[in-house]
Amino acid sequence: MVDLQGQTVARTLRRRPRALTESFRQFGEGFVDLVPKLLLATIAILLTVLVARVVRGRVEAALRRTDAERHVRVVVATLVFYGVFGVGLVIALSLGGVNLGVLVGSLGLATVALGFALQDIISNFSAGIVLLLEHPFTEGDHIAIEQAEGEVEEIRIRATRLRAPDGQLVLVPNKLLFTGVLTNASATMRRRVEVALEIPYGQDAARARELLLAAAAEGEGVSADPQPRLLTQDLGQEARNLRLWVWVDSRTHDPLRVRSELLEAAAKRLGDAGMSLGLPDP
Repeated sequence: MVDLQGQTVARTLRRRPRALTESFRQFGEGFVDLVPKLLLATIAILLTVLVARVVRGRVEAALRRTDAERHVRVVVATLVFYGVFGVGLVIALSLGGVNLGVLVGSLGLATVALGFALQDIISNFSAGIVLLLEHPFTEGDHIAIEQAEGEVEEIRIRATRLRAPDGQLVLVPNKLLFTGVLTNASATMRRRVEVALEIPYGQDAARARELLLAAAAEGEGVSADPQPRLLTQDLGQEARNLRLWVWVDSRTHDPLRVRSELLEAAAKRLGDAGMSLGLPDP
């Protein structure tokens, strides 16, 4: 019985080297058959990268001849690069012997799972591309949404950099800028500045209105078209509540500075005429 077991073990040991040799031989034959396909796939990928770079350069050169801004040129050229590279990669995989049907099915399932996991990043990325292409604001504009306000420093794919009025840096996800209500104070040539004033009863209201409008018209940075307007907002118990409207070109003058100088000029004009100026409680 022991001899039979020993003979069986010996035969098994003699078969293993032959089986191992056969496995290596089959692998070698398969690899040799696969080498030409791998070479073709490698060459196709290298050519794809070269062609994608050339196309990206041509697109950027074409966009430079237009009025498109730098970040828009970069986004469009990058999308073109990856589009060409994606097509070339599919061709290279096909030349390498990859079953594209199985690959597409696997990528589809993976894409669905990845989409659920990265939906915020993908939505911000998509919103960033749309914002760059639709151009609702540009670098240097002063914009405001419900959550943030400031001057646009840089428009990125995922988020936009704002410099808040107090100097802080604010990163706003592009999805908020795309889906929320956005105010662009720099989109028009003139921005309205409102000053709330009070004229106590017992003073010459017509003379006070004349002096206030004159001070507004002579203010530095105040636009003459449209002209300043002075409206009665309310008749209080002790004074008339007025609203003085002026329009300022925010690209060349700071609206806050214009408002400050306008208040000082109005107070001086009324003071020289023996009148007083009040400010309503905020």
